[in-house]
Amino acid sequence: MKRYHQELERTKRVHRLHLRWVHNWPMRAVICVCELQAGRFRKRKALGCGSPRCFLCHYEKLLDISSIKDRLRENHYADSLKDYLDATDEG
Repeated sequence: MKRYHQELERTKRVHRLHLRWVHNWPMRAVICVCELQAGRFRKRKALGCGSPRCFLCHYEKLLDISSIKDRLRENHYADSLKDYLDATDEG
């Protein structure tokens, strides 16, 4: 129950996003099983197809493109290594 309550806001947000983008809610009525099943989006992307080998949803993973976090991590490492080498050359 603790995890359910921790993720409740995210679940509601992702469910609303799915209803807006896929079913054009509130402009049109939603006639789908997902209308009352907000929990089905708890661990999924609202606009994803669910297939891990889909090029449309996971192109960065399949084409080995670094994420923003990975690029930042590499830059921080290069900067710290440069600072360390500069400090050892002076001393």
